[in-house]
Amino acid sequence: MDPGFGYGSATPSERSYCFWNPIDCTVACDAANKAFKLAQDWYPDRTLFQGTGDSFRHCYWNARMEIRLSTTDAYEFATRHESTSSGVDKQMDLKNNAIGREIGRKRTGQNSASTGARDDCRSAQRNGKLWIIKSGRLVRSNQ
Repeated sequence: MDPGFGYGSATPSERSYCFWNPIDCTVACDAANKAFKLAQDWYPDRTLFQGTGDSFRHCYWNARMEIRLSTTDAYEFATRHESTSSGVDKQMDLKNNAIGREIGRKRTGQNSASTGARDDCRSAQRNGKLWIIKSGRLVRSNQ
């Protein structure tokens, strides 16, 4: 689902969920692709894994899913994507995913919801509301 930095294949848990939810899976994949492309356009490559680009990408991916899918489906996709992750990287992604879904919930039903969510995630990253990894530790995204 999430075409992230160098690990673009779906986890077994995601594949299982997609078997029973193919339309939602397409929405989640589209959201992931759009978030990844924007992160590549806006952030240096070195930040696309465990850095500011990564934090923005997870936030925006989840916000877009929350806007288009049910809260339960957005949570299921994001959490299943992290099923093979571990440690501080998993903690970072889960935190940024949750923040993104909260942003998406606030934007659902609004005109230009995806654009607003994009801007909200960018602002959250710049203002230290998202999480990145520095020296093996979780820190705020503006550090």
